[in-house]
Amino acid sequence: MIPSIHPWNQQLWQQLTLEPERSHHALLFAGGPGLGKRVFAEALAAYVLIDGNLRHEGLFKAGSHPDFYVIRPEDLVANPTDNDSSAFALSNQYALRLIPKHSGKPKKDISIDQIRMLAPLLSTHSHIAKNRVVLVDNADSMNTSASNALLKSLEEPPANTLFILVSDRADSLTPTIKSRCSKVLFHAPDAQTTAAWLKANAKMSDEDIASYAPMANNHPLLAVKLQQQGYREVTKTLLQSVNNLWTNTAHVSQSAQQWKTIGGTMAIDMLHKLCADLIRLQESEDSSSLFYPVQQSWTTKVANKLDQQRLHLLFDEFANLKRLISTNVDEVLVLESLGNQFRLLPQNAAQALI
Repeated sequence: MIPSIHPWNQQLWQQLTLEPERSHHALLFAGGPGLGKRVFAEALAAYVLIDGNLRHEGLFKAGSHPDFYVIRPEDLVANPTDNDSSAFALSNQYALRLIPKHSGKPKKDISIDQIRMLAPLLSTHSHIAKNRVVLVDNADSMNTSASNALLKSLEEPPANTLFILVSDRADSLTPTIKSRCSKVLFHAPDAQTTAAWLKANAKMSDEDIASYAPMANNHPLLAVKLQQQGYREVTKTLLQSVNNLWTNTAHVSQSAQQWKTIGGTMAIDMLHKLCADLIRLQESEDSSSLFYPVQQSWTTKVANKLDQQRLHLLFDEFANLKRLISTNVDEVLVLESLGNQFRLLPQNAAQALI
C-alpha cells in the first residue's frame, strides 16, 4: 500500500511535486518525530518511480521494485516501532536487502557495510524506471565511516538518482552531509488541527487529546504512539522516581534501572520534556505550552526550588544523551549519568519533597 500524505503536509507535497525537474538530487527531510516524514518519503519515492506505470506500481506495492533502496539501522528493521505500521512495513521489505549478515545483535547505527552494499547497486543504470530512489532513514544514526562513505555518493551523485535522507535530529548530521542536501523542514500543525485529526483518525477522546497532544508537542503521529505506549501512566512513575532522587529515598542506580525498564530512549525523552517544563515555569507564569499540563501542580511547586544554572546545563546536555542512547553504549551508564545530574538539581533536596 502506498501511503497517503497527511493533511498538514499537503503544502509541502505540492511544492515538491509541482516542478519535479527542479528538485535537488538529495533531499533532507528534517523535523521532530511523529510528523509523517517517513510516510512522505515513501510516497515521494512511489511518485518518482511509478510515474503512471501500472506494472511499476504493482512492483512497488509488493516491495520488489528494483530501483528503490532503503537503508535504516538494523535494530529498527528487526524491531520496528513506527506507529504507522503499514507504511513502515513496506519500506522495511526494501531495507532488508541492505542488511549485512553477521552473528551479532542488530546494530543501532547505520554502518559502513550498509553503504558499501549500496555502492555497486548505483554503479549501473536504473533497472526499469527512468529514475531510482535511495531512502536513508534515521540518517542521524550513521556512524562516522558510513557518513563519509555516503558523502562520496552525494558529492558525485549517480545519474537520475534521488537521495532522501530522513532525520528526527538533523542537527546531528555532519555539516558536509547537510551541505550536499536540500533541506525540507516539516512543521507541526496547530493545536486545533492536531486535535481534529486525532479525534477523526485515531478515535482519541477529548481527555486523551488534552494529555497526549501537549506531550507530543502537537506532533499527531507521536501523540498516537504515546497513547499506545501508555505514556501518561508511565509519566507518573517516572516523575515519582525523580522526586525520590530529590528526597534521597532512592539511589541513582535504582532510578536508572527503573528508567531502563521504561525504555532508555523514552525515559530520556520524558526527562527532557520535564526539564523544558521546569525552565518554562522558572521563567514565566504562562503554562499554555507545557508538555505535562496534568502534572502542573507538582512541577510548579518544585520548579523554583531547583538550581537554575544546573537546570539549563542539564537541558543542553540532552542532545548528547539522545545521541549516546541511540548507539551501542551501555544504556544503564547513560541513565546513571543522567540520574546523577537530576539528583544535584535541588538547591535543597529536602525542599523538593511533594
